[in-house]
Amino acid sequence: MENYLKSPLWNNRLPVEERLDYLIGEMTTEEKIACLTTGCPDISRLGIRASYMGGEAAHGIEARHDQAFNKGEPEPTTSFTQPIGMSASFDRELIRECGRCVGEEARALFTRNGSGGLCRWAPTVDMERDPRWGRTEEAYGEDPYLTGEMASSYIQGMKGDDPFYIRCGATLKHFYANNVEKDRISISSSLDRRNKYEYYLEPFRKAIVEGGAEAVMTSYNEINGIPAIVNEEVRTILKEAWGLPGHVVCDGGDMQQTVYDHKYFKTHEETVAYGLKAGVDCFTDDKSVVMEAARKALEKGMITEEDIDRSIRNSFRTRIRLGFFDGDEECPYTGMGEEYVNNQEHRDICVKMAEESVVLLKNEKNILPFLPEKTESLAIIGPLADVWYKDWYCGIPPYTVTVLDGIKKAYPNTSIASVSGLSRIYLCSGGKYVGMDESGHLYLTEKDKAESFTFTDWGCGSTTLVACSNGKFVTLEEEDPHMKAGREEAFSWFIRESWNFRPVGKEKDMPREAYYLDSWNGMTVTADGSGFLVCGTKEGEPAVFTMEVETDGIKEAVHAAENAQRAVLVLGCNPVINSKEEIDRSTLALPPFQQNLADAVRKANPETIVVLLSNYPYSINRLQEEMPGIIWSASGSQEMGTGVASILSGKVSPAGRLNMTWYISDEDLPDMNDYDIIKGKRTYQYFDREVLYPFGYGLSYSEFTYGKLNLEKKADKVIARLTVANIGKYPADEVVQLYVRKEASRVRQPISRLKGFTRVNLNPGETKEVEFIVNCEELRIYDVISESMLLEDGEYTFLAGASSRDIRQKAVICLEGEKTGVRSPWEVTAADRYDDYDNCFIHKGTDGFTCVIPGKAGDNPDMPEHTSGQKATGKLLYHNFLFDRNPCGMMLNIYALEEGSMRISFCAQGMETKSLTIQIREGRAFEDISMSFPSGFRVPEEPCTLKIETEGKIKLCRFFFR
Repeated sequence: MENYLKSPLWNNRLPVEERLDYLIGEMTTEEKIACLTTGCPDISRLGIRASYMGGEAAHGIEARHDQAFNKGEPEPTTSFTQPIGMSASFDRELIRECGRCVGEEARALFTRNGSGGLCRWAPTVDMERDPRWGRTEEAYGEDPYLTGEMASSYIQGMKGDDPFYIRCGATLKHFYANNVEKDRISISSSLDRRNKYEYYLEPFRKAIVEGGAEAVMTSYNEINGIPAIVNEEVRTILKEAWGLPGHVVCDGGDMQQTVYDHKYFKTHEETVAYGLKAGVDCFTDDKSVVMEAARKALEKGMITEEDIDRSIRNSFRTRIRLGFFDGDEECPYTGMGEEYVNNQEHRDICVKMAEESVVLLKNEKNILPFLPEKTESLAIIGPLADVWYKDWYCGIPPYTVTVLDGIKKAYPNTSIASVSGLSRIYLCSGGKYVGMDESGHLYLTEKDKAESFTFTDWGCGSTTLVACSNGKFVTLEEEDPHMKAGREEAFSWFIRESWNFRPVGKEKDMPREAYYLDSWNGMTVTADGSGFLVCGTKEGEPAVFTMEVETDGIKEAVHAAENAQRAVLVLGCNPVINSKEEIDRSTLALPPFQQNLADAVRKANPETIVVLLSNYPYSINRLQEEMPGIIWSASGSQEMGTGVASILSGKVSPAGRLNMTWYISDEDLPDMNDYDIIKGKRTYQYFDREVLYPFGYGLSYSEFTYGKLNLEKKADKVIARLTVANIGKYPADEVVQLYVRKEASRVRQPISRLKGFTRVNLNPGETKEVEFIVNCEELRIYDVISESMLLEDGEYTFLAGASSRDIRQKAVICLEGEKTGVRSPWEVTAADRYDDYDNCFIHKGTDGFTCVIPGKAGDNPDMPEHTSGQKATGKLLYHNFLFDRNPCGMMLNIYALEEGSMRISFCAQGMETKSLTIQIREGRAFEDISMSFPSGFRVPEEPCTLKIETEGKIKLCRFFFR
C-alpha cells in the first residue's frame, strides 16, 4: 500500500475539515496556486491525481469533445428534453430521475476515462423574466418557486442519496441577474432590493438550502456596477448565509474579461485578489494566466496564502465528497461502469420526460388526438418535421427520433407522406447561375451547370442553404474567403452557415427581388476574377443575387395536405440560429415563412394541427386563432418524436404546463436591460394585461373538477387541501397549482405567486385528495425599511387551479406576521431603499453603498446623456418617514457628473409640502453636501412620503436629516 493511503487526507474516519487541514499543510504554495483553476495537477506524494471539475450537463452529459480544449472522439450519452421542457412537466420525481441518469453517466465516463467532470456546470437557474433571452432553453422558466423546486430535484438526482458522498455535484449557473446576451461581458444589471431578494436570488437559495447544490458559477455581467466575479455576495450570501458546501467558479474566461471588457481593474492580479476575497475559488481562464496573476497578487501583498488556502479548502472539500481520496473505499459511486451509459432504463425515463413535457395549447372541438385506428392518411409537413437539431450544451445521443420517425412508429397502419415545405432554388447573379465545383466551392457559371439549393428562412435575416447535390450546408470557414457547401450541419459557436439575403432596394434597373448576400460575420459576398463567390476580399463590387425557384416548397406542402385525411404541420426554431448563447432574439414573432406555410396548409386541409418545436415562447396569435389544434414541445430529447407522437395518437394525455408567460406581442415587454419585474410588470406575477397563454397553462384530453379548498394553520406552515376529480373519458394527469396573494400591503405585491404544485394521475371517475404544505417563510417579501425579509400581517388568499389565470377554488386565511415599521430620518438611508421611482437605475456607489442615477437601465453611468437637449430627470419616493421633531436640513452623498438640481418635498394624507430645491455643481467624486431648510418650513407630523426629484446626471448614494 502506498504511504499516502495512511495519511489524514485518505482517512475516511476523520472529519473533512481535519483532512483539509493536513492537505493545506502539506501542499506547497506553487501547488496551491496551480489549483486555483478548475483542475488540479498530479501531486503523487499525496496521492492526488490530475483532475478537473466542470463540463456541461443541462439535459444530459455533454461529451461531444468538439471544442479546442477537449478535442477527441464524441462519447454518446443520453439526451433529455431541454431544461425549459423538463420544467414544463411540473414533475419533481421525474426530473429527479433524469438527474440520476445524468449522475450515473457522469460516473461511468469518469470510470472509463480515469478523470473528467464529476462536478458539472448545471443546472441553470437564472430567472427567465424575458422570453427574448438567448439562453431560455437552458433554464426552468420565469417563476422562482418552480425553478427552485425543479432544479432542486434535478440536483438531488445528480448527487444521489448517500449522506456524505456525492455521485455527481451540481454547479448552479449563473450568479446572478444574467438575462442579456448582448454585451454580457461588460453590461451592468440594475437591481433594487425587492427584485433581488424576492425574485433573482430565490431560486439560488432554494437550490442550495433545499436542493443541496455543491457549487455555483458566477455570471459575466456586473450587478449594480460590480462585476459578478468580485461581488462580495458570493461570500456573504452563498457561503455565509446559505451555507454552500463546496466551491464557487467564475464563468469561462471571466478573470481576463474583468480587465479587458469591464475595465474594472487594470491587472489580472487585482481580479484574482478581489475575486478570492469575494469568495470565488476557481478561475476558468487559461491556467498559466491564472497562476501568473495569483503569483503576482501574492508577491505584491494583495492576498495572503490564507486567502489561497480558503479556496483550496472549498474545491478539495468537493473532491473529498466525490470520493477522490477514499482510503477505505466506502464511496458507493466508485467504479460505476458502462452498464450505466445509454441503458434501457435511461431510455425509458427519456421517453417519459419527452411525453410529460409536451403542452397542449389548443384543441378546438377535440380535434386531437388523431387516433391511429381512425386515421387512414397523414401528411407530415414542415421544416422541422424530419430533423433533429443539436443545441449548444447537448451531448451526442446514441440515436435520435424525429417527429416523422415517432409518428411512423405510432401509426403503423396509416399512409404517411412527408414534405418539408422548403423550396429548392437557383441563385442568379449578373446573368449567370451559381454552380459548385468538385470541392464544394461556389462559382458563377451557365445554367446547365447550376446547383440547386434547399432554402430555409429562419426569420430575422437568418437563412441557410443546403446544396442538393451533396446535401451539405453552404458555409464560410474562418480562414477561407470562399463560399463552400461543405458542412454536414449548421453548428458551431459562430453559425458560419447562416446567411442574410439583404434586399438591394428599388434602385434603377434592379429586379424587384434582388439581394446582397451577407455572411455570418457581416461580410458581403462578391465574385472574384475567376467567378468564385468570396467574402472579405477587396475584389469586385458586392454581387447582386436573384432567386429562381426550381421547386416550390409551399406548393408541395399544399399538395400533400390536400391528399391526406389530416395534416401535422411541424414548425419552430433551430436551437443555434437567432437565439443562443451570445444571441438574444429580436422578436417574439414566428418566422414569416412559417406563417405563410401554415396559412397555405390550413387552407388546403382544415384538419391540420401544429406541432411547435421551440425552446422559447412565440407570439403565435394567428396560429391560435386559425389552427384547430396546437401542441408545444421543447427540443433536445433523443426521444423527442416519440413524445410528440404519444400525445398526437392519444397514447398519453398531455399534461405539460407552460413555465413562462406567452405574450401577444413585443410591445408587451420592456427593454431587455430592465430587470425590474415589479415596475416593468414582467412575468405572470405583475403583468396585468391580456396574454396569449398564461403561466401554468396547458390543456388535457380529459376534464377535471376541483373540490373546496380548505386551509389549516399549523406552526409556521399553512396546509392546503382539496380534492380533484377526473370527469372525462381519458386516464390523465392533472397539474394542480397553488398560488397565494396578499390582499393588502404597504407595497405593490404580486398578483399571485406559485407556492405549490403537484402532478396527479387520475383514471376516469377517480377522485384524489391533494395536500400542499406552504412554509410561511415562502410568503415573505423584502422590507426596505427594516432591510430584511418579513411576513406581513394580514389576510392571504390561497388560489388553487389549472393555471395562474384558471383559478378553480379560493380560500382566505389570516396570518400573524410582522408589522412594517417607519423610517427614522436621523439615520442614514441608502438611496436604493426607495419604495418607488421614475426613470432611475442603480450602479456602484461608494463606501459599500450603491447609488441611484437618473436615466434608464443600460445607460452609461459615467456620462451625461441628453435627449432633445434636455437633461435626464428622475424621481424617488420613500414612504413612511416619521419625524419626531422638525429637521433643519439634510445631508446628501452625491456625485454630480454635470450641473443640475435636486428638489425635495413631503407628502402626507394627500397633501404635499412646498418643495425645496438645491442647485448642484459638477463634481469629480462622491461628496457630502448640506441642504438647509428655511425657517418656517415644516414637515408633516404623521408618517409621510419623501420625494426626491433630480435634474441632471447626479448619482445619489445616501442621505439623512439633521
